[in-house]
Amino acid sequence: MHKKPFVILAAILSVACLSAVLFWMIADRATILRDGREVVLKTRPIDPRDLLRGRYVRLDYGISRVPPMLFAPGAIDYFDSGTTIFVRLEEGDDGFWEATAAAVETIPDDSPADAVWIRGETQFRMSSTDNPANVKYGIERFYAPETAAPEIERRMRSGDVTEIVVAIAEDGRAQIKALRQAGETIFTERLY
Repeated sequence: MHKKPFVILAAILSVACLSAVLFWMIADRATILRDGREVVLKTRPIDPRDLLRGRYVRLDYGISRVPPMLFAPGAIDYFDSGTTIFVRLEEGDDGFWEATAAAVETIPDDSPADAVWIRGETQFRMSSTDNPANVKYGIERFYAPETAAPEIERRMRSGDVTEIVVAIAEDGRAQIKALRQAGETIFTERLY
């Protein structure tokens, strides 16, 4: 008889904890989208003919392969898969942001306060410093809503330049904020 109130209390606490975690995840993403620094990256769909695999588009960015010359001299010997990498982005003359520097594990102390750093992880073990680091930033998939997907696919097949607007938090975490093609915003993520 005494076990029943404990089970009910435990169930209520479990639901409350799970709800709090879910709320935190949603609020954290919304904070990045609302307050993060916006950058525009030129992207290439990896397979434009199989665009809607699972209702998402796999994206590839120029900043996904970080050349060794962007790292400080002596900063790297090799990378294990899962090594945290910070890549500094600067806006180019064409309006697209490009990688200009890279650091392992932490943003350099001498970095200007207004510098934009995006955080990623290496995907493969790299045993040679002659090869670029393959980095994933958590923005490699764009989930297209069913209503917009056919138009996005049509435009990609016709060769329209695809641009991704990314919001980047101060700590380097990134979220896709919008998708543009040929300068026209096709889809904008909702905060909630």
